[in-house]
Amino acid sequence: MTLYVDHATLDSISLNLQEASNQLDSLSGALPGSVDAGDATPAIVGILAKLAENAGQLVVALAAAAAAVGDANAEYRQRDAETVDQLAIVAWSVE
Repeated sequence: MTLYVDHATLDSISLNLQEASNQLDSLSGALPGSVDAGDATPAIVGILAKLAENAGQLVVALAAAAAAVGDANAEYRQRDAETVDQLAIVAWSVE
């Protein structure tokens, strides 16, 4: 089994997820403060409330995914460095 981890790609994925979270979060002030839709006002307000709640959850999920990818990439890097060190020790001890 071969496992190749492209650290630059994982960095990019983490950055893109964090940027998406930040951009979505920046839209939180874009919702109207009040709605005048006549008889439909309660329904529209309910829809907007649900949309805001779901968007907030998505912001949190995107940020968590960005952190998880970043943490995994850091762990891969650390393990790669440890493996290189171990291989160097073995290579020097064989000679």
